Amino acid sequence: MFHDALKSVPSRTEAGDINVFIETPMGSQHKYELDPSGLFKIALSLPDGMRFPFGFGFVPGTEAGDGDPLDILLLTDGPVPAGFLIDARLIGVLKMENEEDGEMVRNDRIVAVAKLSRIFSDYDDLEQMRSGFAWDMERFFKTYNAMIERRFEVIGRGNRSDARKMLEDAGR
Repeated sequence: MFHDALKSVPSRTEAGDINVFIETPMGSQHKYELDPSGLFKIALSLPDGMRFPFGFGFVPGTEAGDGDPLDILLLTDGPVPAGFLIDARLIGVLKMENEEDGEMVRNDRIVAVAKLSRIFSDYDDLEQMRSGFAWDMERFFKTYNAMIERRFEVIGRGNRSDARKMLEDAGR
């Protein structure tokens, strides 16, 4: 469901990290999606005062349970424009469900740190992040889903090992 050029991008880098394709930059009031044409389109506008607190994208070369590439939240030292490919390392996962066609389905979000980040360079696991970090991210998704009138639930959280397992399961 994404541009043909990305089909050849592996999920892992030569150094064993992961590739992250950014669709929505940190700080954006709009959610962007990569159209099959290779162009970006605005999928959703957030209310005034609401912004993406992280870069949002996917891991090329993967397929999650919902048929889309694996969703990822990317922690960086600043916004990365849409369309950029970033080397990152996994630190955890936010386990979530949302409604699709009347049924609740898993829609987890892997959390990763950009390899070039100086601010987040010492974090190896989601549990090391500041107190309340994961709760803040979960709250963002609760608010986001409420805004589009879609049922949503937080199932739990996972560590770096859980994220690696999800990546392996989603590999093609």
